[in-house]
Amino acid sequence: MAELDKPTNKLLDIYIEKFNRDKRYKPADDAIVKLFKAFPKNDNIEDILLKISVINDMYSTNILGTFKMAEHILEQNIDKGLKNGDAEVVHQIAKGHGIRTKRNNTELNFYSFATKYCNWHNQESYAIYDSFVEKVLLAYKRKDKFSDFKTTDLKDFEMFRKIISDFLNYYGLTKHNLKQIDKFLWIYGKEKFPPNYRKK
Repeated sequence: MAELDKPTNKLLDIYIEKFNRDKRYKPADDAIVKLFKAFPKNDNIEDILLKISVINDMYSTNILGTFKMAEHILEQNIDKGLKNGDAEVVHQIAKGHGIRTKRNNTELNFYSFATKYCNWHNQESYAIYDSFVEKVLLAYKRKDKFSDFKTTDLKDFEMFRKIISDFLNYYGLTKHNLKQIDKFLWIYGKEKFPPNYRKK
């Protein structure tokens, strides 16, 4: 198991600063902020296509059918739900789009992409899920038992949101907003669990 530091406000500050100083990560974030401020709604397919394409490129979310996804998001009428922080919007985006695998023709679940798409519209209500975040949360669960959850619960957005809240409460992380927590979990996970990492 990777050697984990106890999460503290000071530790988060260190890793958030690492993120903000990185010559790729910070400009990419700033570019997405500008885009979503310019096109905050999801009632125009051209705007949606722009946002999908940028997230897909910046985050490598592997959506090959971007136009199909844009049509799907347009049909979902999600703006009110996004504003209200409705967890169901994540699942509305992640499924039902009709983008399928070539191997066995099953529909793909774009849950990670959906959390990112929602996050950039409402950063205070939507945490970002990805493989690094999952590894960090599972590792701290094994180490400190900060919350009682199964791995599959991370793919249920209401549960995922509760797990993030449990993480913050258990370690007394009081001074950072959800976007800063996302930055910490991602860059800390990237450092502690690199692609060649194997759990011992």
